[in-house]
Amino acid sequence: MKKVLAREFLWFIGALVLSIPLAFLFLWMLGLTTETTIYTRDEEVFATKLFFLGYILSFIGIYVTRIVYASIKLVLTGEDDLAIEE
Repeated sequence: MKKVLAREFLWFIGALVLSIPLAFLFLWMLGLTTETTIYTRDEEVFATKLFFLGYILSFIGIYVTRIVYASIKLVLTGEDDLAIEE
């Protein structure tokens, strides 16, 4: 049980860290990087909200990808990555 919790904690921390550059990539794809223009205060607030939106979507996307991978692995090999071992 401790091993499963430790693995989940590491996945959680890894997803949090990996979501930061993915959120910046999200803003870059929208053309809202600070190197292109100078923003007013309202535009900065809007860009910050979009950054957090991209961060949350990236975090959810990482976890969904992980669950899909574990499901495919379970179906193909019979090895359960998410199983609780005692």
